[in-house]
Amino acid sequence: MNVIGSVNRVFIDKAVSTLVEAYSVLGKNPEIVELHIYESSDIKRRALLGEAVELGISVLGDYPVSHDAWMSWPRIHVDYEKCRDLVEGHFRALLYHEAVHSILHGSLASYIVNIGDVSLRSVGVDLLEAVYLASVVVKDVEVHEYLAEKGLLDVLREYYEYTRSTLREIYCDNLRGLLELAKLISPCLFIDCELFTRDLHNTCQDIYLKLLEVLREIKTIQVDLNSKIQKLLEKIAILFTTS
Repeated sequence: MNVIGSVNRVFIDKAVSTLVEAYSVLGKNPEIVELHIYESSDIKRRALLGEAVELGISVLGDYPVSHDAWMSWPRIHVDYEKCRDLVEGHFRALLYHEAVHSILHGSLASYIVNIGDVSLRSVGVDLLEAVYLASVVVKDVEVHEYLAEKGLLDVLREYYEYTRSTLREIYCDNLRGLLELAKLISPCLFIDCELFTRDLHNTCQDIYLKLLEVLREIKTIQVDLNSKIQKLLEKIAILFTTS
């Protein structure tokens, strides 16, 4: 474990004990997993950006709890500033979510994306960013399916309740927004989300059901990760240009 900055000891113990609990409940864990806890969002961003530049990584996400395997083994990053005031169930769900990522996507291969030609010029989004966001969506669907198969629907509900509060911040008038919405509503493939149009920005209200259908197709196709990412990009690009 690596604590960067000043972090409350009770919070550290809670994060560690929740991850230990998660791996016990899941019945599986990586041979090694690193836990990094950062005092602030700024400290976290600077630390990860420095690594990304050194490793040649072009796109970074910014989440309260995240996972990567840039070093060829799984690492979980916790943003104390963003997580310290979360309700316990939401924090637990975020840690379980990343624990599953460390099980399913704990090798460098999950972060090396190789897809064929996908033209996104007409939808006005950078290809690298789109590929990154699509890979996050696909891997999140795999995480949610794993949790559902383990019977951990309570974790999925808590995770969705956490993300639900940000749904109205997503605009679906661009491909980036559709991919971000896809990530947020992906738990709804496995639980009853009671997703109402009032939860969504008006640009998303006529398209979210079609987006869920795309995600269902991605969930069911039996292909490798790269092929799923490419299929998702193609489907969402079509959805965007025809809506």
